[in-house]
Amino acid sequence: MEHNLHNGDTAGKDEVKSPFLIGVAGGTASGKSTVCKKIMEQLGQAEMDHTQRQVVAISQDSFYRELTAAEKLKAQKGLFNFDHPDAFNEELMFDTLQLILKGHKVKIPSYDYRTNSLDFENMLVIYPADVVLFEGILVFYFPKIRDLFHMKLFVDTDSDTRLARRVPRDINERGRDLDAVLTQYMTFVKPAFEEFCSPTKKFADVIIPRGADNTVAIDLIVQHIRDFLNNRSCHGSTGNMALYMNLDLGVADGGALAGGDAVASGSSNTYNAIRRFSTLCKELTMKGNVFFETNKNLPHH
Repeated sequence: MEHNLHNGDTAGKDEVKSPFLIGVAGGTASGKSTVCKKIMEQLGQAEMDHTQRQVVAISQDSFYRELTAAEKLKAQKGLFNFDHPDAFNEELMFDTLQLILKGHKVKIPSYDYRTNSLDFENMLVIYPADVVLFEGILVFYFPKIRDLFHMKLFVDTDSDTRLARRVPRDINERGRDLDAVLTQYMTFVKPAFEEFCSPTKKFADVIIPRGADNTVAIDLIVQHIRDFLNNRSCHGSTGNMALYMNLDLGVADGGALAGGDAVASGSSNTYNAIRRFSTLCKELTMKGNVFFETNKNLPHH
C-alpha cells in the first residue's frame, strides 16, 4: 500500500512560510531527537499548540517504506535491516520536504516500533513553520534530499554510549528482548552505521560531540535560530530568508565550523548561516570543553 501523503491548502500569498530547513543526522541513539527536543524547549515551542509553532521537528522514521509480508516476518524475528537506505521511502521524503519548503501543510504517518509498521490512524500534521528540524540516521545519505537542507548538523556520540542507550530503550519502550537487540545491533545496526551513516558526517556543516549533553553547542544553535526568527519577524511573515542569511558577506557555497575553519559545503543551497554561527562560536572561549569537532575530511579554503 502506498503512503497516504496529504497536503493541505497553503496560506494566503502574503503569509506563505518558506522555512529554514535543518537536517540532524547521527547514529542510532546518538541523541538526535533529544537535541531537537532541547532546541524546541529552549525556544518555548515544545508546549505550544502545534498549529502555532514557529519551529517543528520531524523524524525520518515516518518515512520507512511499508514492508511486504515476507519482510514483516523477518522483522518479527529481528532479521530485517531497518538501517539500510533501502528501508526508507526516498521519494516520499523528497516530495514531503519540497511541499514543506513551499509552505504547505502536510500529513505523515507516525511509526509503531513495536509492530515495525506505519500508523496511518494517527497521522502527524505538520503545519507551515519558520524552522523545520528533520532528524534521522540517513537524512544526509540521499543526495537530492541532502541538498534541500540550509543547515546540516551531525550528532556525534561514541558507539559504546549509543549501544548503552539503545539496549534499555528497545527493551523497555519497544518490547524486545536482550538477545534480539544485541543480535540486530551486531548484524545490521553497527555495519550499516559504518557503511551508510558515518560517511555522511563529511557533509555536515556542524558536528556536535556528545549530543544533547553538549549544552554549549545547543545554546549556540538555539541563539542562531532565535536570531533568524527575530529577523524574519522584523521583515514580516514573508521575510526573505536569503536576505537574512546573506547579511554577512562571504562565499556563497561555503560554510564554517567553529574554530574558524572554513569548509566547502558541497551544496549551492547552503546559505551563509554557518558564517554567522561561527561568529557566535568564536565569542566563547571554552577551556577543556571542545564543543565542536573540526571536520578534517573536508578541504580547507
